Amino acid sequence: MRAPRSVLPIVLMGCVLAVAGLSTIVEAGMGMAVSPSRFRFKKTAGETASGKVLIQNKGTYTIRVTTEVTDMMNRKDERGESIRDEVPAGTTPYSCAKWIQLVEAEGMLIEPGESATLPFVVSPPPDVESGGYAAYLFFFGGPASIPEPTDTGLPALRMITVPRLGVTIMYEVEGAISRTGELVNLTFTAPTSTEPLRLRYEFKNTGNADIILDGSFHILDAEGNLIGRGGLESLKTFPGDEGVRETQWKGGIPPGHYTLLVTFELGPNATEAIVRELEFDVLETDAVPPT
Repeated sequence: MRAPRSVLPIVLMGCVLAVAGLSTIVEAGMGMAVSPSRFRFKKTAGETASGKVLIQNKGTYTIRVTTEVTDMMNRKDERGESIRDEVPAGTTPYSCAKWIQLVEAEGMLIEPGESATLPFVVSPPPDVESGGYAAYLFFFGGPASIPEPTDTGLPALRMITVPRLGVTIMYEVEGAISRTGELVNLTFTAPTSTEPLRLRYEFKNTGNADIILDGSFHILDAEGNLIGRGGLESLKTFPGDEGVRETQWKGGIPPGHYTLLVTFELGPNATEAIVRELEFDVLETDAVPPT
């Protein structure tokens, strides 16, 4: 099962008959929302954290809420870029999945248009003294009962979509977090008349907590005037991760010599930054007038 997808449909099938005139009935009455979508706890070593998730039934059927806890991790896609995924609870060294407990038993019923609050606690073992930890808490909104289909006189295939919504839980040992990293590689392609400016960067998380690598770039001409700027595509990493991201910028630049100033911030609540300067020229044949 893959995440982080906000809704993973589960199909419940009734009678399936391979005959001409088969009627397909898609039930549209299932709907659910959860909030907040992220918790980030900062606690002293061994201290318990608690939170509450609001679950809303936006459908027309009564839902029965069940839960699942998994680890989160990063993997590389076919382009070599890092994307977030899920694995079984307790798989990763920075997992807090098995520390998460529901205060109330799952299986609560929520009527259409109503909402309910599900509290939980995160109870780390006493020997956890440093670092940052993470997990997903998923909520399923299955039908409390499957309504009888309308009699159409035809064999029917019934499909009911069951929402699966995830909440991210981060637990940090306050005063023991080290967000450090290394810019392993930075490649740059200057803009041309047909291609945008491209920045591709590879980053390794050498700390003990998650890092969201954000940042910005500024383009300065030979006199130091600002010609263009933009934000970098963010990269989310866990300790030990090495991920790649690419940013493109399609702004126009006249001919000349330029300096590209790139600043990477190691967040959240960045206290460390990595700065790089790159120089490049735009030829008359490659220049694109500024828009």
